[in-house]
Amino acid sequence: MATMTEVKLKKLDYVILYVHDTEKSLPFYRDLLGMTVKEAHPGWVELESEGLTIALHGSDSLPADRKELTTIVFGVKDINAAVEALKTKGVHFEKDLHEVCGDDSHVGLSADFRDTDGNSLSIFEYVKR
Repeated sequence: MATMTEVKLKKLDYVILYVHDTEKSLPFYRDLLGMTVKEAHPGWVELESEGLTIALHGSDSLPADRKELTTIVFGVKDINAAVEALKTKGVHFEKDLHEVCGDDSHVGLSADFRDTDGNSLSIFEYVKR
């Protein structure tokens, strides 16, 4: 049974990632992933990528094992080129390019890696078979 609500979500605007040290985490997102810094303060950095803001929030109480936390997926225009470019910048992929979804005409390709604090990240492109 559907529930009626007056709340209408539009689009995802912010993702907050908890990191040990925002100053140490910033170069990964800015320099390796090419995100634009919107603002930066001690303990809080906002980065933007085509309408999505990722906020790095400093925390002293991060769990050591972060494998079961949320994965942030970035869409890219050429996943093969993006994987190679990130590898040349020193990004280690935990799972190289692999098929994650698809139908008869298209396939979703993804490659998975982590930031300097262990947050799970992925790049994705939906391409023709």
